[in-house]
Amino acid sequence: MRPTLIATIGPAGAGKTTWRHRHAPPEATVISLDERRAALSPCGCSADPAANAAAVADGTAETRAVLAAGGTVVWDVTNYLPRFRAHLLAVAAGYDAATVGLVVCPPLLTVLARNSRRDGRVCAVCGTARRVPDPVVWAMHTAITAALPSLHREGWHTLRFLSLPPYLHHRHHRRTT
Repeated sequence: MRPTLIATIGPAGAGKTTWRHRHAPPEATVISLDERRAALSPCGCSADPAANAAAVADGTAETRAVLAAGGTVVWDVTNYLPRFRAHLLAVAAGYDAATVGLVVCPPLLTVLARNSRRDGRVCAVCGTARRVPDPVVWAMHTAITAALPSLHREGWHTLRFLSLPPYLHHRHHRRTT
């Protein structure tokens, strides 16, 4: 069986983790940077920026091991930055893994409303909150929306568009196989 890397692409509050809980293959290893940051952070915060590099390194190492064994990995992250998507694609290429990009990008107002329901209390230790600041969510959404027409050129074997606003349907993005 060919190893597979599945990566979500969507802003904070889009529903990526909900998708993962409902639809990720049961045999898949899940890499959630939120969960890894929480485990590595001295204060247990999922948004602690001081734990991010270690969380990415830890997740990448586990991904390499799973792909080397022919398994499936699901990355539950925003992937709104092209450089992070390129990192995951490069790791997958090292194991001739199939790659699936799952775009979860509902309308901005929906994403902002969902994000507003997250805990907004700021941690006294790391200075972060589970709720992402609205301008950051807006920037993530904008970056992903702008990338849609060119995602197919990044090297994904398959792209699935799970949740897009109506104004983005049937635009310049397409699925690749």
